[in-house]
Amino acid sequence: MDHPVIISGDQLLVLDPHQDSSKVCQTMKLKKLHRYKKMKVDDCLKAFSGVFGFDQNTLESGHFKGTIFRFPLRQEETKLSDNIYDKSKVDDLFMSFKDEAPVSLLFLKCLESITLLREESESKTGYIGEKIFSVCIDETTTEAVRSARKDMRSQIQGLGNTLPSDPIANSYNMKINVEDDARNATCRSWKVMNLFQGENKMSSTLQKLSNDDSLSYSPYVGVAMDMDCPLDLKGHVFCFLPLPLTEKSLSGLPIHVNGFFALSQSRRFVKWPTADQIRNHTHTDKSIQWNQALVIEVLSEVYSSFLQELVKESSKLKDLNAHATAVSQCIPNTNEVDEHWRILIPPLVKKLKNTKVFFTTNEGGKWISKDQAVFLRSNKIPSGHGVESTIRRILEMYQQNTVEVEDHVWETLELQEQEEVTPDIINRILRTSDAYTSCSNDDKFNLIRYLLSDGQYNSLEGLKLLPLQNGSYIKFTGNNIHSCEIYMVPPSKIKLFVGMEDKLLQTLPTDVQAKFEDIIGT
Repeated sequence: MDHPVIISGDQLLVLDPHQDSSKVCQTMKLKKLHRYKKMKVDDCLKAFSGVFGFDQNTLESGHFKGTIFRFPLRQEETKLSDNIYDKSKVDDLFMSFKDEAPVSLLFLKCLESITLLREESESKTGYIGEKIFSVCIDETTTEAVRSARKDMRSQIQGLGNTLPSDPIANSYNMKINVEDDARNATCRSWKVMNLFQGENKMSSTLQKLSNDDSLSYSPYVGVAMDMDCPLDLKGHVFCFLPLPLTEKSLSGLPIHVNGFFALSQSRRFVKWPTADQIRNHTHTDKSIQWNQALVIEVLSEVYSSFLQELVKESSKLKDLNAHATAVSQCIPNTNEVDEHWRILIPPLVKKLKNTKVFFTTNEGGKWISKDQAVFLRSNKIPSGHGVESTIRRILEMYQQNTVEVEDHVWETLELQEQEEVTPDIINRILRTSDAYTSCSNDDKFNLIRYLLSDGQYNSLEGLKLLPLQNGSYIKFTGNNIHSCEIYMVPPSKIKLFVGMEDKLLQTLPTDVQAKFEDIIGT
């Protein structure tokens, strides 16, 4: 019950943790099992016969095509553990796997499918049990994923114990199918990128840690994003398989992160410095230094490359806007990122500084750098009256490289010094041509509302936005507002001024009229 068994190819391995370290692993040839005194062939056949094609013929041929791991349930306390496993605990294990299954294949190097089967009968008839759950790479992406994985695996294996001079990387799109016992099926689309950092791009610190035999870690990091862009995705941390789901295994990033991280002794958490160690600058543990270097140098590199590849992929599509949402959502929200993972933000922002990762619909859609953009944050435009729609139409009319950004993107990428849509910017745009004069009355009133929203009443000076009763618009000037050239007359009195329509202000919306009264009052 404490003896896991592994069968693969022509070998059978028995693990006996009760033995001393030199005898824990006992390897035997399948074809010669009958020669081992401690191995009862009949017991082996009883345990495996009929399972995945293992039978007497397998022993006679001495070869099993595949690998079987057998973990017998502990049904009574032993010196190794008093943790007894029964059916309910196995069901709990299955249930916990189901929660992680949809992402379990993302970063594995070979595995393409996992199926949970339940067999409660002791008789072995070749039937391997009822399928209760499965997760697999969809056949439409299997070959591409397999090829990308194999290529990277062979390159890394060819290194031996050395580091590559240049980075080794791969990326692939993969669809993952999940099916439960009720035949309910789901399919999610993912994009995955992996990077084995090259020595030429490492700091001296990372080089030293990578060559440290006491660590024996590889500078390997991967990222994956759900291309359906769910807003509630919580970035999970992987060490090829997802770490047990707890708050500490969530990074707060909008993508999943895999890496050769140094883990806690329980292998449940990534090792990070404690609050005291951070405060006193005493986190000298090499494992902690490794994790920090891996995040700062390698994760920031693959994260930046991932974003730029999303941009390149969209450029190959007819709909350039296809990946705009994904790129935007891929930008971390600093306020939501776990404190230990925030060390990623500065190097990532630095790498993205001059890259074209901002999408504008101008000129049919294109990707631009931040210095080419006019950023629009919709929550900074007054609500009501359709003002935002008017401002968008003006930006389009004047062919501005408008880039709409969420507040977290604005903050994380430190865009405060960049050009942003404000009353002053719109004012300057309007003065480049008279195109705005063709706008509807509603749009012109909205322009007045927006331009005056910052209290700068002289901002209308020289713009043809002064509405007259005859339906025309003339330029705002100090003379026509503060002299008696144009008159503001109550709507009920307008009929008394027949023939003076070119001297009377148009009947205005209440809020706009109030602003005009303020202008006249000043």
